[in-house]
Amino acid sequence: MTPSDALAVSAVIPTYNRAHFVGRAVASALAAIAPGDEVIVVDDGSIDATEAALAPYRDRIRYVRTDNRGAGAARNRGVREARHPLVAFLDSDDEWMPDKLLLQRTVMARRPDVLYCFSDFATRDADGREHRFYLSRWHGVSRGWEERLGPAVAFSSFGPLPPGRPDLAVRVGDLYPAMMQACYVSTITVMARRDAGEALHFAEDLPLYEDWECFARLARAGRGAYLACETARNHGHRGPRLITANPLVAAAARITLLQRLWGADVAFQAIAAAQYRQALAEQHLVRARAFIGRGQTGQARDELRLAGGGPLAYRALAALPGAVARRVVAAGRVLLRA
Repeated sequence: MTPSDALAVSAVIPTYNRAHFVGRAVASALAAIAPGDEVIVVDDGSIDATEAALAPYRDRIRYVRTDNRGAGAARNRGVREARHPLVAFLDSDDEWMPDKLLLQRTVMARRPDVLYCFSDFATRDADGREHRFYLSRWHGVSRGWEERLGPAVAFSSFGPLPPGRPDLAVRVGDLYPAMMQACYVSTITVMARRDAGEALHFAEDLPLYEDWECFARLARAGRGAYLACETARNHGHRGPRLITANPLVAAAARITLLQRLWGADVAFQAIAAAQYRQALAEQHLVRARAFIGRGQTGQARDELRLAGGGPLAYRALAALPGAVARRVVAAGRVLLRA
């Protein structure tokens, strides 16, 4: 399938100081696109040799350089630059599989009611070990897709399979309620309709989870499709990554995310207010636990009040002087569980 009989794709690759990796990402995108598609690389103010690393590809990509404003802003710039009806995202240290766009373009062409689609992915760690079908381990929730999106249909009912691909399940449904609990969508597997408008917008004021907010907004705005196959490969490396974010920072970002989306959604609150309050309380407990471990018991008490109380062990430790609480935790006398 080519854009002449389907929808053309704009591939958006944000990058920042990834000179050693960006070429691999761009090469994989160029291998996945069809005639008429485009690859947009948004350089978020890199100060390494990123521009030189992209030189061999400059006749086949659109290169946009911006001031350093973060991944969310870079992806948003890519969306604004996009010329085509479908937008797909790839991080500059990862790669797509060659039939990624073909698979997703087929689903989007046959199902105009689907606003976005995503898939599973493989990962290769810093030591070169590959882990297959990694999505469930990444989001950490064991419940099945049928519960979240409904029954499966065969991909072959949408169109022909790419060479070498066995048939696979596709599920279409409403992911918005489930997205409050976990981010089920990996950015490097996403394809969305550009006319999603404000829903296709990454947060620019969060230190992390800017992608989670975007995909939750998409899920609120329309139906999603999950393809039960790998379309991308995530590469582990020893450079800086957000997955090691400070728990206080991560929980604060989650709280902002919860409040901005599900907390401000009147229709959602009317049917799921209790689940929202529980999700919010869990993040305040994460912060309380981190503050206790640091001996900042005053702040821990504030978080416990916001959580509606918390476990007895938390309350007891938070009542102690900070130095005492820190020594108790460090000695392992009380185990603070998530």
